[in-house]
Amino acid sequence: MNRREWLKCVSALAVGAVAAPSLLATLDAYATARAPGYAPTFFSAPQSGLITSVVDIIIPRTTTPGAVDAGVPAFIDQMFTSVYTKEEQERYLASLAAFDRAGSKPYLQLDDKQRKALVTRLHKEALGQPADATSASAANFVLMTKKLAMLGFFMSEPGCTQVLQYAAVPGAYHADLPLAKAGNGKAWAVETVLTL
Repeated sequence: MNRREWLKCVSALAVGAVAAPSLLATLDAYATARAPGYAPTFFSAPQSGLITSVVDIIIPRTTTPGAVDAGVPAFIDQMFTSVYTKEEQERYLASLAAFDRAGSKPYLQLDDKQRKALVTRLHKEALGQPADATSASAANFVLMTKKLAMLGFFMSEPGCTQVLQYAAVPGAYHADLPLAKAGNGKAWAVETVLTL
């Protein structure tokens, strides 16, 4: 084995060690969410209800499944149960509490229009300020939840097969295709291969 092959193997092992918990949590969360009688293990029932409402605003059901249909709340719960450190868990819970106090009354007591307006306002606020991942603010809660919702959704079966383009066995190479023949603008759901 030469040096280059050794580096490729070590890199693949390192990426696998980092990515494996997230991938396993995703698969486990999706299976758990589809099972009848799912109950959160990390979050309390009100916290889970709040997160479910927020991810439904971020990725709602349209002509395709939404985040709730894909089991994203269970994915987020599983990530905090199995993957995140104690410090990250505490920061997220503090951000969640700040978010719950950010409206005119507790979040779950707001009507749907007020909830969407609050999430939209805090999302714009989070994008407009310098990134500070250590802050436990309401705006950071929205941004962290959005990142987790997108990760969980686009790694789920509905996200990969019904929203993204999916080809279990890709076909032949076709160069210079019009967009209408190349999937109508949908991104591809493919496995990533890391090369050096």
